[in-house]
Amino acid sequence: MPSIQQKYNEWRSAYVRAWGEMLYIDYNKKGEVEQKNAITSIGYGMLISVLMKNQQDFDGLLRWFLHFRNANGLCAWQQIDDKHHRTYSNAPDGGQNSATDGDIDIATALFYASRVWGRSPCGRHDYRAIAIPLCKAIWDHEINHYTFMPTLGDWVKVPERPIGAMGYTGGAQFGDESAYTDVTRPSDFILSGFLTFYNEDVERSPQWAKVMDAIITTVQHQLHLNPTGLIADFLKLATNGYYEPSRKKILESDNDKDFNWNSCRVPWRLSVYYLLTRDPRIEPALRAESTFFGSLSEIHAGYHLNGQRIHDRSYSDMSYTAPASIVMWTMCHPNCGRIQNEMEELESDRSYFGDSIQMLCLLQAQNPRGF
Repeated sequence: MPSIQQKYNEWRSAYVRAWGEMLYIDYNKKGEVEQKNAITSIGYGMLISVLMKNQQDFDGLLRWFLHFRNANGLCAWQQIDDKHHRTYSNAPDGGQNSATDGDIDIATALFYASRVWGRSPCGRHDYRAIAIPLCKAIWDHEINHYTFMPTLGDWVKVPERPIGAMGYTGGAQFGDESAYTDVTRPSDFILSGFLTFYNEDVERSPQWAKVMDAIITTVQHQLHLNPTGLIADFLKLATNGYYEPSRKKILESDNDKDFNWNSCRVPWRLSVYYLLTRDPRIEPALRAESTFFGSLSEIHAGYHLNGQRIHDRSYSDMSYTAPASIVMWTMCHPNCGRIQNEMEELESDRSYFGDSIQMLCLLQAQNPRGF
């Protein structure tokens, strides 16, 4: 396998682009996203840049984030490229909205940068001074303050309402604006990021502790439901007070109830937290995931929660194989070497999503603290 530096050089050459003094990520080179001229995925880029100690790229990506912050102080999740006029603007139909995982990654990267560099050259940007208000915005607009679980973004509105004798009972009945109030996306279960917030964003440390506890409780419940350890792309608050997979489409497809293109990242995200903390509450879920992936002759791109491959997924993808590799490595599974060999075979099948996830799995396995 190429060295991490070689892989980073390839990743940077393939995806990092400049617009004046700003940098962005050209994540849709193959036109796989429905909005064909869509660009940018700043969170992964900022994390990779700080972990590779590339301050110049980090600052260029940061300037893009600052330029396209929305009214809530969060990252507008998607911009479009007007190739005729060489200008960029937020994509129509919600491009100005935030995506929770992107904001968590950006804030985490800023805290890492504050530890590595403190400020940008000539003091232009104080990373910590940008990170703290971003944390406040994440808390204010991307966390359900009743359940302490991440929402899908700032476009989800959690209504203020009294809590009854039985506690919080959900908000889906409050109309369209709260239709997704009771939905959470496990790819946002970035416990290492919330742990960083707990340590760095002192004013809100008690809230971040509750967020981590709520996520861990939810992960434990998913293992109770499915001994494979696999977690669905989207979960919805049930009447029993736990988040559970829906039996039908929630947001994106009929596979929202499966281990699909969102939750393929969960083994990676949970592993990084475990490498930092050795938290025994999360170990059984990681052990189950490691055992499941280790039992497979080949890791395919999508599974039902019972471990059966989704019927049309006879192919593999780095977005699944890299997270499977890091969880097996974290749990010292004896078949980890075989999965890493499988990753090498996928090197020629390039995509931004898979390449970036693999890059981050490699970097965070090596340096889970981030600084």
